[in-house]
Amino acid sequence: MRTLIIAAALSVIGVATPSAQPAPAAPAAPSAPLGAPRAFQGYSQPDIGANYCRVINPGQTTCTLPAMTAGRYLVKASGTSTAQGPGAAQQLTIIVGNRTCGPASRKPTTTNPWTAGPKTIRLYCEILVLTDRPLAVTAAYADAKATKAPAGPSLTLERQPWEGVLDVSPTPTPQDP
Repeated sequence: MRTLIIAAALSVIGVATPSAQPAPAAPAAPSAPLGAPRAFQGYSQPDIGANYCRVINPGQTTCTLPAMTAGRYLVKASGTSTAQGPGAAQQLTIIVGNRTCGPASRKPTTTNPWTAGPKTIRLYCEILVLTDRPLAVTAAYADAKATKAPAGPSLTLERQPWEGVLDVSPTPTPQDP
């Protein structure tokens, strides 16, 4: 009886009991904007179109991010070759400055031989950049026992929203036996 009187008194003065009100809903996360956060004033996240890119040779295409670029990009590369017989293989790597993403490889196996016809290999890499100087992003493509497409590897960079996360890495964590 005494508990009921205390609960009634608390409800009259506006203090809720734990079971009386549901937990507040989490606020909806705003959609992440494109472009650098205010901490990087003076930087931009430009669209990187064909005018920023050039085919160097059938095994290399390079796009150059302009100076003062900051932001996330999804880099998409692909390379196409036509097999010239048994044992054809492909390899594709994305190089950003002096860092690499990949490689992606296609090697023949007994269950999946590649002996004739064209095949395209693809590699995607998400990058987060902050650069004061122009920065090269390169698709490096190689093949064996195949002929590369003369147009060279394709390379595109798509702007991605800024999420505010600079890095996420797994850390060794002790586990219970």
